[in-house]
Amino acid sequence: MGEGFYIYNVQNISMRRNKSDLSFFKDKDYHAFTALEKAHFISFAPYAFQASVLLRDYGILHHIQEQSKGLPFESIQEKASISEYGVRILLEAGIGIGLLYEEEGRYFITKTGSLFITDAMVNINTNFMRDICYEGAGKLKESIEDGKPKGLPFLGPWKTIYEGLTQLTPLQEKSWFDFDHYYSDHVFPLVMPKVFESNPTRILDIGANTGKFSLQCLSYNPDIHMNLVDLGKQLDVAKANLEAKGYDGRFTMIEHNMLNNHIDLPGTYDVIWMSQFLDCFSDVEIMAILTKCKKALAPNGKILINETFWDNQPFHASMYSLQMTSLYFTTIANGNSQMYDSRVFETLINKAGLHIVEKEENIAQTHTLLTLK
Repeated sequence: MGEGFYIYNVQNISMRRNKSDLSFFKDKDYHAFTALEKAHFISFAPYAFQASVLLRDYGILHHIQEQSKGLPFESIQEKASISEYGVRILLEAGIGIGLLYEEEGRYFITKTGSLFITDAMVNINTNFMRDICYEGAGKLKESIEDGKPKGLPFLGPWKTIYEGLTQLTPLQEKSWFDFDHYYSDHVFPLVMPKVFESNPTRILDIGANTGKFSLQCLSYNPDIHMNLVDLGKQLDVAKANLEAKGYDGRFTMIEHNMLNNHIDLPGTYDVIWMSQFLDCFSDVEIMAILTKCKKALAPNGKILINETFWDNQPFHASMYSLQMTSLYFTTIANGNSQMYDSRVFETLINKAGLHIVEKEENIAQTHTLLTLK
């Protein structure tokens, strides 16, 4: 079957989504045999993932890619440094998955296999699933039924993953932050004109994380003073990063639990910024956070929300990635949040007594910036 029995059998279907078509893959779009193959692929998906990761991490796919004329089995085993049996079952699995194929005793990489090891986003997603999500994924049922991240104990004894970010292993920490940053870092430079169009003097960065948005603002405007809100341990990381760039004296750290409805945010602000922050909370919690933000707005102030809504994605792969990320929130992060459908999210904004005055979609293709008053 050459380059994969699922991906390449749907090649006649455009991979660019029509936003008005939220189902995308409809039964009428492809043959019943292709649908059955997809169903079989799903049934063995856990092993397909594990085998693909090992083919990558043992260097097997890389070695094959380097040889346009393919590699014989013996050469692959020598480079992989694992048993003949191990190499054989991985190569055979790779053929079924669609990562490689065999002709006349030599193995060749497919387009899918090549992209699996070279595409930056694919590698970041794969490492995130391997190091953060995979072991706990089997607790999806319990997490849905209890509303708690039942897969999180595989990483540590915390109520939410955010409490343990500074206690992850170095590999886990790298995979988590690579995943978290990849989907927002490239957006920050693009939104600076919008952030500063009203000449704000007081900006509040909620969910400051490692301080990357605040760093962008401090670099963009030499006169701005940033205010960063997060949990204490995370603020320590952000503080160190800002000081390392020479911005000491131009920022204030505010340790604050946004879920504590008994305390208000200190001060008032011209711009309140939240980037991929509210998707870390449940519907009810989002409304409470927005209500708290509303109280902290200066006259004529605005709230800017940067999010990746799955229904706003131009490609099926990005829509799918966000929908699967919701299951990470369920099993690992906190048990009750998700990557939102924009229609659900906008309803929550209205219920919190705010309204959207501007919506900019497709920033760096995948992001949406909402301006609230």
